[in-house]
Amino acid sequence: MRNRLFITFFLWFSFIGFSQNSSIDFEIRNLGINVDGFFKKFSITTKFDASNNLKNFSGEITVNSIETGIESRDEHLLEEDYFYTKNYPKIFLESKEISKKSEGNYNVKAILKIKDKTKQINFPVKTIITKDSRKITAYFEINRRDFNVGGGSLVMSKTVKVSVVHIEKRND
Repeated sequence: MRNRLFITFFLWFSFIGFSQNSSIDFEIRNLGINVDGFFKKFSITTKFDASNNLKNFSGEITVNSIETGIESRDEHLLEEDYFYTKNYPKIFLESKEISKKSEGNYNVKAILKIKDKTKQINFPVKTIITKDSRKITAYFEINRRDFNVGGGSLVMSKTVKVSVVHIEKRND
C-alpha cells in the first residue's frame, strides 16, 4: 500500500490534466511485486513560444483521486503515514528551467512539492507537435522517502516510477 501511495503522489506531481488524452501513471515494487496506479484528477499547464518550443510546464494533482485497483489500499494511501490528504490534498510541480536538447527534446528542472516537502527534480520531456495538437511525455523516478511517504518500510521500494502523457489541442 505504501508503494502505491508513494507512486501516486509522485505522479502528480507533476503533471496535471483533466483531458481523456492525458494521464499520470506510477509504479512501485512492494513485497517484490510491481504495484501500479494512476491519478484521475489533475491539471497540466504548458506554454510554448511562437516556434513551438516548450517554455513552461506545471501541474497539480488532487491526491484523493488515486487509483490502484484496490479501494482499501487507495483509502490507506490517503492517511497520515502516506499522503496525509487531510492536511495536504494536492501535489504540485512547477518548472524552473527548461533546456532544449534537440528538436522536441527538453530537460526540465522543476520543483516538486508533496506533503510539506519540496525538492528539485530533473527529468526529460519529449514533445510531438502536429497541426492540431501537442503531445508532451515525461518519465522520471523519485524517492518516496524524500517526501516522507510510506515511512521506512523495508518491503516497499524507495523508488517510484512516474510516467506522464499530456495531449492538448493547439490554439495558435
